[in-house]
Amino acid sequence: MQPEFLKCFKRMVSEPRFNAFRGGNGNPDADAISRYIWNIALCESLYPAFQILEVSFRNALHVEVAKIVGSTDWLTGAPRFLYAPELDTITSAKAELQAQGKRPTEPYLVSQLKFGFWTSLLDSRYDKVWHKVIKGVFPGMPRTIRTRGEASSRMNTVRRLRNAALHHHSIWHWNDLEEQHRDCRTLIAWLGESGSVVANSVDRFPEVFKSGPQSFHATVSTFRINVPPASP
Repeated sequence: MQPEFLKCFKRMVSEPRFNAFRGGNGNPDADAISRYIWNIALCESLYPAFQILEVSFRNALHVEVAKIVGSTDWLTGAPRFLYAPELDTITSAKAELQAQGKRPTEPYLVSQLKFGFWTSLLDSRYDKVWHKVIKGVFPGMPRTIRTRGEASSRMNTVRRLRNAALHHHSIWHWNDLEEQHRDCRTLIAWLGESGSVVANSVDRFPEVFKSGPQSFHATVSTFRINVPPASP
């Protein structure tokens, strides 16, 4: 690996962050860069599962709530069963859509509201709602564990991993990374078989995880940048 590249790379990621990828034993520079790239690949490989889970969950929940409130436009109408924080989030989403030149219609609101809004509806405050909708939202969830609390715990664990991966944090050293990925796939399966079929076609996480940082060693050794010639 070219020394000039290493110097430029450390500046790009910052020295403290670079050192964090060395691990506890102060591993060589090439190992740290390989871990950094592996971390990028891990985060990238998790995206399909996150995307399928989020879209499946929000749409299933939206449909099931519509059944019990008697309106497919329940977000637009801001129903009484919602608490102040969620109502405020809907108001903000409407304003964001209007700022984008879009009418705050129900379909736009469903996609505009962030994952945190939808998982907040799994809070214990909405326990009475979940008694009515959980079977419809999670038809594949085993009846023996089909509770709001179980769904909330699993969904929020995945949400924390999602936030870490999509905000460029280090996840390569998480001891339960494989388990969390399996939980994400389990939730997708509980939401409906079609999501699992799609996930099977695009989810590369198991292969990327098993490949490890060593799979990037050969590539890292070739890294170099253009160095201007020294002035005479």
